[in-house]
Amino acid sequence: MRLLKTEITPLINDVLHIDVRDQVFLWSPYHTQPSFHAHPELELVFVLEGFGKRIIGNKMEPFEAGDMVFVGSNVPHLWLSDPVFYEEGSSLRSKVIVTYIHPKIFNQVFDLIKEFEGIREMIRQSSKGIRIFGETREIIAEKLLSLSAVEGFEKVNGLLQVMNLISVSDEKEFIVNNYETDHYDDLYPDRLVDVIKFLKDNLHEPITLRQVADIACMTEQSFCRFFKKRTQKNFTRFLSDLRVVHACHLLVRSDNAIEEIASQCGYGSASHFCKVFKEYTGVSPFRYKTSANEHR
Repeated sequence: MRLLKTEITPLINDVLHIDVRDQVFLWSPYHTQPSFHAHPELELVFVLEGFGKRIIGNKMEPFEAGDMVFVGSNVPHLWLSDPVFYEEGSSLRSKVIVTYIHPKIFNQVFDLIKEFEGIREMIRQSSKGIRIFGETREIIAEKLLSLSAVEGFEKVNGLLQVMNLISVSDEKEFIVNNYETDHYDDLYPDRLVDVIKFLKDNLHEPITLRQVADIACMTEQSFCRFFKKRTQKNFTRFLSDLRVVHACHLLVRSDNAIEEIASQCGYGSASHFCKVFKEYTGVSPFRYKTSANEHR
C-alpha cells in the first residue's frame, strides 16, 4: 500500500489542535482524498458517527461509532468509510473528533518531571496503536467535546488530563504487536509540506511560482492545480495570507518601522505593503499596531 509521509503541524500552524469533522465520508482536509499516511504528530481519534475499516500499522479492523484510538508518532494509519457512504444519494454522515499533538511540545517537560513518567511510557507504547474503551472512553469523549471550544492553557491542561487518563486506565488494549515501516516500498513524501516550509522560511524574500513548482517537482500548471486542490486557495492568495499574518505578528511583537516590516514580509515597497495589508485587515499597518498596543 502506498504510504504518504507527511506532517500536520505546518498545515495547521499549530502544535496542539482539536478538529471536529462532520463529513459525508471520513477524509482529512489536509489531503485530497483518504490516504494511508504517517506523521510525527500523535493522533487521538474518536468516532461519533460512521462505520468502515481502519488500518493501524499492518492491522486492519472494522470501526463504528464509539471507536477511540490513540496513534503514535509516525505510525501508518487510515480510517476508510464503508462503500455505502460513497453511494450517490446516501444520507449517511461521518462525524469524528481528531486531536493532533506534536510530541516536541511535551518532550522536555516529560523528561524533567518524574510525575509524567506514566504519560511518557504511554506515548512510547502508542507506536502499537491504543484502543480505548469503557468508562475511560466516555470520560475522554466528554472532555474532547468541551475542549474543542477552548484555547490557551485550558486546552493544554485538558489534553494533559486526557493523556494521563489513557496512561493510568486498564480500559485499553494495543492494536498491533509490532510493525515495521521498511516494508512500505512505495513510501513517498508530502510535497505540500515541503512547499509550505519553504514559504514560511523565506517570507522575507521574493518567491516565484517557478521556485515552488520546482520544490514540488511539477510544472507550474500542475502545481497550481495540486495546490488549489489541497489548500482550497490559489498559490498567490495563500502566500499573501502568510505574509499578512507574519506582518500582524511583527507589528504587535516588534518596534520595527513599517518600512522594515514590509521588507521582512517580502514586500519591495512600503506603499504596496500598506495597500495589501489594508485590503486584508480593513485597517492600515499603523492603525493595526496602534490598536494592538492600546489593548495590551
